Amino acid sequence: MIDREKLLSELEKLSEEKFRIFNEKIVHTSGFRVIGVRMPDLKAIAKKHRADYKELFEMPYDSFEEIMIKGAALGFADAPLSEKEPYIMRYAGMIDNWAECDCFCSCIKVKKSEEDALRLLSESLMKRKEEFVSRVGIVLMFSRFSDEPTVKKALDIYDTLPCGEYYRDMAVAWGISVYCVKYPELITTYLEHSPLSITVKLMAAQKIRDSRRVSDENKCCLPRKTQKVGNHGISRN
Repeated sequence: MIDREKLLSELEKLSEEKFRIFNEKIVHTSGFRVIGVRMPDLKAIAKKHRADYKELFEMPYDSFEEIMIKGAALGFADAPLSEKEPYIMRYAGMIDNWAECDCFCSCIKVKKSEEDALRLLSESLMKRKEEFVSRVGIVLMFSRFSDEPTVKKALDIYDTLPCGEYYRDMAVAWGISVYCVKYPELITTYLEHSPLSITVKLMAAQKIRDSRRVSDENKCCLPRKTQKVGNHGISRN
């Protein structure tokens, strides 16, 4: 059984004041305190408790770090995806910032036989109206699947998503830039003809230009209308 007081004590011992202040500025969590514990330490704690991920979800919480541990432990857990799926949906509903989303997506473990189910779950999450629930699906999809049919499916879904919510828009832009590494011609054509807003296209083009994995030749082939970069908050995640 997990003792929350001991967990909080461990987090406090690992906290760093300068990092706490820095994290508060970039994470933008609403209503939860930030203790100031670095990601490797959070992941180490989550791995230690991965067998007890269900118990973690029943524990009260009031900090960003506790939410991160819940998500990472769920991701690391050696349990069937069918068992974890209700908790994935539950966790996605807790998220209110990019870090909680992206950390979970980097930790999720599934068996090869479960990859199709994870793909379908990702598609379902992408289509959700909630900004951060949708972001979980977007990030899961582009970080786990790179076959051409799935990429085309993801792009089709991007075209149906509402624009104007920064963290969903940025996830779409990030996904486009990741897909451009393997499918530059497909992405160039997509950016030319997609109904995505010009803001999202500019975000995607900037991420592509910043990528070391996309050749200079392919960067130069981006549509002309994406060559102009305005102040669209591209530095955030």
